[in-house]
Amino acid sequence: MATTAPQTINKLLTAAKKANKKILVTGGFGYVGGELVKQLEKHGIDYLSVDKKNAPGKKTILLDLCDKKATAELIQKFRPDILVHCGTNSALAYRDSFLESFRDDAAAIANILESLSKLPACRLIYFSSSYVYSGQDIKKPVDESAVLNPSHNFGVAKSFFEQFALRNNSSTVVFRLSSVFGPGNALNPNAVFNMAKECIKAGQLTVWGTGSRKMQYVYMSDVLACIYEAFALQPGIYNLGGSEYLSVAESAKMISAFFGAKVVFLKDKKEGETLPFMGTAKLKRSAAAHIIPFKDSLKEYLSLLREKL
Repeated sequence: MATTAPQTINKLLTAAKKANKKILVTGGFGYVGGELVKQLEKHGIDYLSVDKKNAPGKKTILLDLCDKKATAELIQKFRPDILVHCGTNSALAYRDSFLESFRDDAAAIANILESLSKLPACRLIYFSSSYVYSGQDIKKPVDESAVLNPSHNFGVAKSFFEQFALRNNSSTVVFRLSSVFGPGNALNPNAVFNMAKECIKAGQLTVWGTGSRKMQYVYMSDVLACIYEAFALQPGIYNLGGSEYLSVAESAKMISAFFGAKVVFLKDKKEGETLPFMGTAKLKRSAAAHIIPFKDSLKEYLSLLREKL
């Protein structure tokens, strides 16, 4: 795995263009979906994206995937070779409103799968989450063979939708995604971005508790590279995360040092949930995408934020 993420992206998108691949992206205004759309546009790939809240580009249209008729008409008209499903509710939404979030996501994936039943050659790429491993022993790394019994609402829903997609579309690739950071339209709280923003604006970084919560980050460019790898991956489930397992205190120290800010611990505040470390050996065996070390990708991202903020 000697190539960098940008090299991999260029190589794979060039191949997709030559093969005349048509790509449909859901959640085209969101975090991962929005960055994916930018890359597809940049490389001249034949794509269309949908979003139920915003349609900022010429090839992104307003569509609620819960609308069965509209979803079917769009998919049958565009006839994608690959559908990347990023348009789902967040962990925060599932925490606060489990029933409503599940109902929306269930209707959307059901409508997509029913439409794709008429396009059996279409590859579905579905984003699940590391929250499927919530409730596991955090002292032991987990891989894709782990028996799931998620404790978090988001993990319960994602574990169900994984199997629902795989049973109804035999070419589905599922990515269990860890905490993403990097450029993009982060609509929900993002740990690295929030810490960097506080350093820039306030000259300090506040950490809840002692900062012992462990996090597994993955850089946006690595996520995009793995999406392109998924065009040709064997169907199934893949953990997608970085190689490091850092405490919030450790990552806070790195971010604060970059900006010359101080770290303040709020020991009366309750820390967030620690999820077990996801092993990524299966993905590394199957894909050529190179996962950038956290310290390198963090430096690149923080440099971009310093210029932007």
